[in-house]
Amino acid sequence: MKHLCWLPAITSSFCLLVLFSAPASAVEVGSGGMQITRQSPTAQAGGSLELVLQLPGVVADDDQIIVTVHEPVVDEAAFLRSIEGQGLGGVLASRTVDLWDLDPDAWGLVAVEFPLSSSDKNAIRIARPGVYPMTVEMRTGSQELIGRIVTHLIRLGEEPSQKLPVVLVTKISNSPDNTDTSDVVALWLDVLAEHADIPVTITLHPNLLDDISNGAAEIRFQNIETLHQFVHSSFVPTNEATLEDAGLSFELSTLLELGSEQLRRLGALAPPTLWVGHGSADAAQVDHRWARGIREVIVEASSLSPVPPQAPRGPVEVLGADANARALIVDRLSVKERHDTSASQAHRLLAHLATIAFTEQPTPLIVLDLSADARDVDFAAAFLRGLSNLFLVEPVPASAAITQSLLLEDGELQQYRLRTRLSSTTEDFTGYREAQRHLAAFRSMIRDEDAAEHNEMAQDLLFSLSSDSSPLDQRALWESIVSDVRGQTSLIDIPPDESIQLTSQKASVPFSFQNRADIPLRVELRIIGEKLTVEDFDDGESTTLVLGPGVTTHRFQLRALGSGSFPVTIELHSPDGGLLVGRAQAAIRATTPTGVGLGLTIGAAVFLAVWWIIDTKRRKARLS
Repeated sequence: MKHLCWLPAITSSFCLLVLFSAPASAVEVGSGGMQITRQSPTAQAGGSLELVLQLPGVVADDDQIIVTVHEPVVDEAAFLRSIEGQGLGGVLASRTVDLWDLDPDAWGLVAVEFPLSSSDKNAIRIARPGVYPMTVEMRTGSQELIGRIVTHLIRLGEEPSQKLPVVLVTKISNSPDNTDTSDVVALWLDVLAEHADIPVTITLHPNLLDDISNGAAEIRFQNIETLHQFVHSSFVPTNEATLEDAGLSFELSTLLELGSEQLRRLGALAPPTLWVGHGSADAAQVDHRWARGIREVIVEASSLSPVPPQAPRGPVEVLGADANARALIVDRLSVKERHDTSASQAHRLLAHLATIAFTEQPTPLIVLDLSADARDVDFAAAFLRGLSNLFLVEPVPASAAITQSLLLEDGELQQYRLRTRLSSTTEDFTGYREAQRHLAAFRSMIRDEDAAEHNEMAQDLLFSLSSDSSPLDQRALWESIVSDVRGQTSLIDIPPDESIQLTSQKASVPFSFQNRADIPLRVELRIIGEKLTVEDFDDGESTTLVLGPGVTTHRFQLRALGSGSFPVTIELHSPDGGLLVGRAQAAIRATTPTGVGLGLTIGAAVFLAVWWIIDTKRRKARLS
């Protein structure tokens, strides 16, 4: 690129100061379509600072870019004012260039380089370490202001003996802008693998890993040594308080075990006592996690009640409804500006950290969420790349930082109360339990080798408890599982209504069943009648049958307890007793006396025989 001339003359500098350094609060000026797409994270005397600018869509050859470097900020409050273009210190250097000299490329990108020195008059002189506000303005040839951006130059010195400790957390989740989820997860894993020496505490629900079509990123992450840790998480996102309140503790435990098992394959796990809220923390969530061993939490300041004006910078104690926990509070530094790119937003955060490191004593502990405020993976990549060069800062693992001494204020422990939310017990899981009952019944009817379809439905049912699932989608899935199970069990036909003739007290009677499924099905047969017993049944009331595909006939010994015609009910149940597969009615017609009737008949016959013998002898005696 072409070299640009400095304006060394005192008169020219004064004119520029008068024209261009008026307070930004006088007239609110936007970026005019300019953006910073890349910026050197740090600089030292003898080096240079590079900026890559994205220009507005329409520019003229005589438009100008003016870059002005101001005196360094003296504290964090001054830094925050400088972001808004307010309270900027005196001008240390300024540089002006016409756009035609910058030679923009086809996409409107231009690169500008700043030589830095502590004494050279032909370079920007920044004698001491610090964070220097820097304005980038675009003006027309007639000096009308088109737009202004404020950024910062981080001038490093000697490596300090005491560094600013910073805890980094992030949540890898579905993309907010409908980008392919698999691409987002893979990009996050690539970025974190690239910066394996910077500890980041990661929240990742393993179901997202199933969507990665190309597992190269996952394999790469698995095969390197990193300082990152994964928070114990359920396989899918869940609202733990909701599931606990609904009595679904077993399902929650299953999801947690499955999730942790999957994460363990990816990398090291954080201590099981640690949880990161990522905006979802409240008193109920912390209390329920306390019951399963969570003792340390990382939450946002918005999770506290009331919200403190500034997040406490160190471990504190948070109070739930029933339990207390040790906590770190996420600092919301340097919010996104409208003109920001991922690179400019990341650099502002680096400058904010550098300001704290330069000016704050004693050194506080800062907690940052790389995924907060819809920050994307490009932001994380730019920030971590810059953090590698910012030796003022020392990233520390969350699991180590949270065990440090609790903050004291006037000799008293700092405590904060967690916010409370409405009870979650209003959610209706009746459909879930109905689907669960049908699945359990179906599982008792099939063999292990035939359980693939059942297992798939059971997994879908468990994962439907995800907090990402809408109530409408949940109900639709639950109803479909019930419908599928009923469709499978309807493939068994029981004997049609008919009459069964018994010509003796006990008889062997055939019963035929048809199984129209492709696999054997196990059922429990019940034959119920007041005047009938089935001698083949182990408990006298039921027996279990295995019905292969096609027609199966079984013979049972029926014993009539009386004569005449009486109804009998034939029922098929799932072996676990949870589902009625089918029912039919039959009529038993017993034409042979049985029981008491048979005894009376025999007694009457004996009586008649005896009477006939006695009467015959009497008549013979009378004749003789």
